[in-house]
Amino acid sequence: MTQVGLRTLRLSETIAPFGVGAIVDIAGDSLMATDISWWPKSSPRLSCNRLERELHGRTLKSPPSVPSYPSKKTPGLTFQRFPSWLFCQNCRALRQLNSSEETGKSPRCAKCAGPRVPMRFIALCDKGSHVQDISWRWWAHRAATVLAQQKCVDGENLFFRTSESGNEGLSGLSVQCKSCGVRRNFGELSAKGALKGDGVKCSGKQPWQSKLEAVDCDATVQVVQRGATNVHMADVISAIDIPEAQPLSLVHAEKIRNHGSFGALSSDPDGPISDYLRELIARELGLTAETVQAVALSNDSITDGNLAAARSGLLDGEWAAFQTPLTEGSAASPDFIIEKADFVRRTDAPVLHNLGALISSVVLVRRLREVRAMTGFRRYSPDSSVIPVSFAPKGAEQWYPAMESFGEGIFFSLTEAAVSEWESAQPVQERTAALERRRLDSHIASRHGEVTPRSVMLHTLAHLIMRRLAFNSGYASAALRERVYSSVEGADRQAGILIYTASGDSEGTLGGLVRQGEPPRLARMLLAAIEDSDWCSNDPVCRESKGQGMNALNLAACHGCALAPETSCESSNLFLDRSLVVGEDGAGNGFFDSVLAAGRSAS
Repeated sequence: MTQVGLRTLRLSETIAPFGVGAIVDIAGDSLMATDISWWPKSSPRLSCNRLERELHGRTLKSPPSVPSYPSKKTPGLTFQRFPSWLFCQNCRALRQLNSSEETGKSPRCAKCAGPRVPMRFIALCDKGSHVQDISWRWWAHRAATVLAQQKCVDGENLFFRTSESGNEGLSGLSVQCKSCGVRRNFGELSAKGALKGDGVKCSGKQPWQSKLEAVDCDATVQVVQRGATNVHMADVISAIDIPEAQPLSLVHAEKIRNHGSFGALSSDPDGPISDYLRELIARELGLTAETVQAVALSNDSITDGNLAAARSGLLDGEWAAFQTPLTEGSAASPDFIIEKADFVRRTDAPVLHNLGALISSVVLVRRLREVRAMTGFRRYSPDSSVIPVSFAPKGAEQWYPAMESFGEGIFFSLTEAAVSEWESAQPVQERTAALERRRLDSHIASRHGEVTPRSVMLHTLAHLIMRRLAFNSGYASAALRERVYSSVEGADRQAGILIYTASGDSEGTLGGLVRQGEPPRLARMLLAAIEDSDWCSNDPVCRESKGQGMNALNLAACHGCALAPETSCESSNLFLDRSLVVGEDGAGNGFFDSVLAAGRSAS
């Protein structure tokens, strides 16, 4: 858009949900974010060594932050109007807006000067993650029954009509050409592959790309509403910025990546001038050419397989940091201030002490810094091709859009001996094995790690706690986030949860979340969350369910008991089962069965 058409978004929204390739409806317009090669070259760089290392050394850059009242010289992000087919709200005239007509302002109708708004439907290909406009002139005239209609090429007399008989649904909407009289209703768009019969093929590109940048794509084009959730599915990875020593190899790698010639080398490490660039960088930095080449080859973009591995590596470092908490005011890192806390006090009720026997440690996170980076996006289906965030040509600097946010949180871990004994029970293993088989058979298997009893139990418990904290902490449920530590690999087994909140618009927190971690508030809140989940408003249907959600990847978990806002969950509200937390009637497979029994006896 031009400077005349400046719009504003929250900084955090430029990563998700309105990151590269996403549609945002703002001020009556429908706009799509272009890739980062269109971003201002002055975009500020973010530093998070842990995250950059897992992202193969790619640089992180933040969207430009602007004042509340930006001027014409304020740097901003470029958005492309999409869809380009608009209709007038007054006279219903339907017409495609050409790029030469773009002014940056909300367009007005040439016939009556009324406001023009975007059409509801767009087209996605089901494999390549490409998106395109539907040519409504072409689509309407495919219903032609006489020769005059078939030969009509008038695109200036199309109208988007609503049925005068009051028919509901898509059949009550139609496109009419007044020049030839042809009319076609939207009821035909409801079938899967509806455009295939009209000869519509995938464009092989994104709306802001030119035809020369299109790739061959033979995937089937599907009709969706522009506000559908599958129009844009971002791949986002985040890390808590914790203090850790940096090995010498990483120091050398950082120097190499910061060299002015590294961008050209990493984009084509085996190109015709790669030998010269490699020797140049090695000579100027006092390193070997082999070291430079190793860094260049490791600078590839992130794919499904190594994205899951990167997330796992980040969690390992954070778990270690929470196991050796620093005291408040430590100078180790001003953005990571934590302190250990007690779970229960000596004078607390016996039921809270029963619960305390299952809790290993509690850490109050008074301040944390989270960095979130977007690595790509998909359309239509989770198994569609990943579209990179940058379409920059070879030789250009490669980086990822990211944002930092500051917040607070509560971390607690469960007693390893109790978790190990519980997860070894046969009913627990059988119940979880069903979810693991479904994960392996699903199209999202590579995006999520192995489903284990502790991962499902901890993930479900995190959701139950977030739902309860929304009543106690003063934060909205969508402002809370989870990080689940559930590794069973190696000697350092993990069983912990971090519930935190972070804001990209302010440095500091309100303190309401940390206060809930102090004794005896955390114990009482955790006990209340467990008791809440013992009964769901959808029981017995929910508790006895053999599979809910996408690909039946949830068991006893629904909107009435365990699901959380999409912005809060790191696993897309999948792999949940509250029966592993509170058990089934008489089955005894819940981790907190003994606590519930003690609570019932006490009452």
